[in-house]
Amino acid sequence: MSDVLADRLTVTVGQHTYDFRMPSIRFDIEVGYRAADVRRRAYPEGMGALGAVDFSAVQFSRACAYLELYLIGASTLWPYGIADDHDLSRVDPAKPPKVDFEKFPISAADLVLEVGAAFEDAYGRFRRPGLVNGRSAGTETVAGKPDPGAP
Repeated sequence: MSDVLADRLTVTVGQHTYDFRMPSIRFDIEVGYRAADVRRRAYPEGMGALGAVDFSAVQFSRACAYLELYLIGASTLWPYGIADDHDLSRVDPAKPPKVDFEKFPISAADLVLEVGAAFEDAYGRFRRPGLVNGRSAGTETVAGKPDPGAP
């Protein structure tokens, strides 16, 4: 069961953790508009429209939107446009710098997608407990136990 009072989601990708603010009921609208804004900033001529955009661009823009809208902390600095992870003291945890996808290092392109997918999974478990990835919660409690009353 999900913790309805949780105020954050924490995901781990590789050796790093990423803390996200818990989305509100406006999640789908906020992400949709921010993803369109990301696409518009990346390619102004397209005005953020989906008509001629391939699936990879849509997924990447959504992952960037998650990071820009909800990331509140990370154990790595690339989301803040800082390539050197050796000096985490440069970022005040109480007030991290603004996340801007245009400042992400090119080496983080795959990480953007991985972190975005991890966030989607965590939020999916919160939003629909027991239904994520097609697995029911009931199988966890009875798996591997024979029914003593079965013929």
